[in-house]
Amino acid sequence: MTYSVDAAPVWQGACYCANCQRQTATAFSVIVGVPSKPLTVEGSTLASFKTASEDYQSTTERRFCSACGSPIFSTIESMPGVAFLKAGTIDDTSWIEPTVEIWTRSAQPWAPHFENAVRYERTPA
Repeated sequence: MTYSVDAAPVWQGACYCANCQRQTATAFSVIVGVPSKPLTVEGSTLASFKTASEDYQSTTERRFCSACGSPIFSTIESMPGVAFLKAGTIDDTSWIEPTVEIWTRSAQPWAPHFENAVRYERTPA
């Protein structure tokens, strides 16, 4: 499976929610938000499952490769029009610098934080 996006990123950040911790098997997930319409996925192994946010205010659809299990991107009901790419799936990550941290209220006490990032206890409105 491959994907491409013909658009510039609109968001770079880290999510510390319990669902991202489970999905990544670590303390947070680094994600890059892009407009969802120009996102193109090729291949037949894209699968998905939905999770409720910790406050049950929104649903996240998590897309992953059913062949290898790698998380690819997520869409969040409360943030329509944006797909959140998992940074580890991007070929060149040298430019990524998270500027936002979300769900910090769920962060592990030992989790690192990004020095210049704006922090939100939940998903920002």
